[in-house]
Amino acid sequence: MKWFTYGLELLIIRRYWREHFKKRPDIQAAHVVPDLRAILEAIEQDMGISVLPTYLVQDSIAQNRSKVLFSTLHVSNTIYAAYKSDHKSHPAFQEILLKLQK
Repeated sequence: MKWFTYGLELLIIRRYWREHFKKRPDIQAAHVVPDLRAILEAIEQDMGISVLPTYLVQDSIAQNRSKVLFSTLHVSNTIYAAYKSDHKSHPAFQEILLKLQK
C-alpha cells in the first residue's frame, strides 16, 4: 500500500505509530504532499493511505468516501495559544480565550 505523508519526517504517522505500536514506523512515503486536504483527496481516490486528524476526515467518512482502518486507536493533541501579555485585556483576545476554554 502506498503511504501519503505531510513531510519526509512522517510527523503525524510517527506519533500515531509510537503511541500505539511503541516503535518507529517502518514505512517509506510513496508521496510527500504538504497539504492535508490533498492527502485526504488522494485517499478518497483510492491512491493510498495515511494518518489524518479527525476533524479533517469526519465528512469523508460520513459520506463513505474513505474509511478508518483502526477505529479504536486515537492520539490526542494539546494545543497551546500564546499571546503577548500586553494584549491580555483586549476584547477580541478575551473572546478567543472564552471560545477555546469551551
